[in-house]
Amino acid sequence: MGAAPPDAGELIDRLYAALFGEAPWQDFVTRTCDLMPNGKSVLFFHDKGSGAGAMSLTAGLDEAVVAKFNDYYHRVNPWVGHAMRRPLGKVMQADEMLPREVLKRSEYFQDYLRPQDIETGLGVTLHRDARLHVFFSIVSADVGEERLEHARRMITLLVPHLCRAFRIRREGSAEGLRSPSGGRLQIDTRLRVVAADAEALSLLAQTEALSIGPLGRLLCKDADLLSCVQHLLTSDAPPAVQHRHLKRRSGGLPLHVCVYRPGPAGSASAAAVSCFMQLDDPARALPEGVHRFCAMHGLTCAEAGIVEGLVTGHTLDQIAAQRKTSQATVRTQLKTIFWKTGCRRQADIICQAAVMAQGQGPPILAPIVIPEPGD
Repeated sequence: MGAAPPDAGELIDRLYAALFGEAPWQDFVTRTCDLMPNGKSVLFFHDKGSGAGAMSLTAGLDEAVVAKFNDYYHRVNPWVGHAMRRPLGKVMQADEMLPREVLKRSEYFQDYLRPQDIETGLGVTLHRDARLHVFFSIVSADVGEERLEHARRMITLLVPHLCRAFRIRREGSAEGLRSPSGGRLQIDTRLRVVAADAEALSLLAQTEALSIGPLGRLLCKDADLLSCVQHLLTSDAPPAVQHRHLKRRSGGLPLHVCVYRPGPAGSASAAAVSCFMQLDDPARALPEGVHRFCAMHGLTCAEAGIVEGLVTGHTLDQIAAQRKTSQATVRTQLKTIFWKTGCRRQADIICQAAVMAQGQGPPILAPIVIPEPGD
């Protein structure tokens, strides 16, 4: 008998406990295996340019299985092409991508999956761009409809949290998913700041809404955020995660704030800490947001250059001077951008690019090649 399937609260708790460095990422991935019989969980990416695939983390697959996939079977995996086309963020069963009778006739199933008692799986594409696909999947033995639907619901609830974790980790170490690289506060029940890293202090200096008082207590002028933190610290509800935004002194893009109160998975090692707060500067992801915005609306290179200039704070006159073209040409191109995107003001363009910068982004993944039958 395997372990009881986890619920969404436990998995979200384990994910954020790992994100904030209170538990290993391996604990989260290993526990997701219990969603399916003989489950094997993987975080996987596929590079369309090179055709290579790699995993940052896996659970349930031994080294021999990895070696076989790396040496040969990644080239004959019939699921990969279908996974690369499935809707972004939608959890799909393997049978929805490729009929099982077709799979069973393949070399991949007969020689690779069947010896491992793998017949099906669930997978979701977390990120897709011109080069890279990022997936999370659980492959398993055959499974009843009730257990399958429970697993599908749990993974669906995890998707936005996985995307946020990957976005936070996007600029981190090339060694895979670890704790965030800065911008973290640890707070106790009295709102005393137990610890704060250098980046958190730097970001706090950019807003009047949040600061650390002379006695080490968190001072919050944002009523919504203060109410959120106080509720998390006093509630007996399951582990909770909340997201808010804080205005900056400069009037630039608001800082993003993630507040996490550990549940059982995180509180075991959190000691006196009752709450974690992660501060992020969304401007760091703006170049990616500009790329997504321009790609989605089919903007030309010249039009994309104007969007990039606006997002980085330049006026139309400055953009024209940098490009050594006339102001009239830039204004004409801006009108075309408005027509293609539906935006009415320059501020709308900047806002939409910023929103896309907050969307899914690829994590930095370790180059460990792992089979990903669901993808």
